[in-house]
Amino acid sequence: MTLKQMIERDAYDLGFSAFGVAAVDYDPLGHSRLVQWLDAGYQASMEYMQRGPRQRFDPRTHLPDARSVIVCALNYYVSPNDDPSKPCISIYARGENYHTVLRDKLEALVIKIKEKIGNFKYRVFVDSQAFSEKTWAQKAGIGFLGRNAMLIIPPKKRNNPARAWGSFHFLGVIISDLYLESDSPGVGTCGECRKCIDACPTNAIIGNAIVDSNRCISYHTTQNKGEIPNEIASAMGNMMFGCDICQLICPYNSRSNPTSEARFKPGPVDFDRQKSITENEFKSRFAKSSLGEIKFGMFERNLRIAWSNLKNRLNRNWSR
Repeated sequence: MTLKQMIERDAYDLGFSAFGVAAVDYDPLGHSRLVQWLDAGYQASMEYMQRGPRQRFDPRTHLPDARSVIVCALNYYVSPNDDPSKPCISIYARGENYHTVLRDKLEALVIKIKEKIGNFKYRVFVDSQAFSEKTWAQKAGIGFLGRNAMLIIPPKKRNNPARAWGSFHFLGVIISDLYLESDSPGVGTCGECRKCIDACPTNAIIGNAIVDSNRCISYHTTQNKGEIPNEIASAMGNMMFGCDICQLICPYNSRSNPTSEARFKPGPVDFDRQKSITENEFKSRFAKSSLGEIKFGMFERNLRIAWSNLKNRLNRNWSR
């Protein structure tokens, strides 16, 4: 068994849904696409996206001795089962903060590698630094980018004992100085399907893996620190943190398996009670959740909009 095969086995033993390895070559095409996206202003207020664009596509800017990029996917899907009369949050935020869970698992994988070969140079990335995890997941053969810019794992991905497919996965990366055989890039297509584009209530999905953040509900409820435009707010419905519309409508997610990761199992959230929550209570209640990453003022704003939309919908139903 090769070192790569042993690492892959350990990754699945740790609960990862998919595993792949990519070469460390700089990706000028991905870099160019990001620059075009930025030039179009699609990043909205996310100024951090403009810092070090090359770093996102060149592993050696993070680790000069890098020889391989290990990519792991972790399923987070749970059935929504939302009460349509209450505010709701995106599936990804219902359990423990994925940054913590995924980093813990990647560091555990590093420990297993060290037990086999001793110390090596590495860096771990979990959607918190200037690195494009989705780009390298595709290069590592894990999946392809859909029209909604989500990394989609196709059902026929080879050697996937976790039987994982679709886009409800978090991605984590280990850049290392280990030489590991690279996988072939991920292949797949959305074909003629436009379901995500047509379902988006704010027309945020341009297509071809391009999303305009200025119109994206997920951006406005998780990143926008200012006022949410009325046309976006009214389209939010009862969503008060994130948005799953383009994923739930995707045919690749029609048979999504529930996650086996206990830390992603949702805890109860009573949004009736949250109407009067204090800032200290908010920080304590959501300290381990992705929801706790936003400012309290954003939480209050989002919750107010969601309840207002629900009230307006109820009034419309009564007037019919």
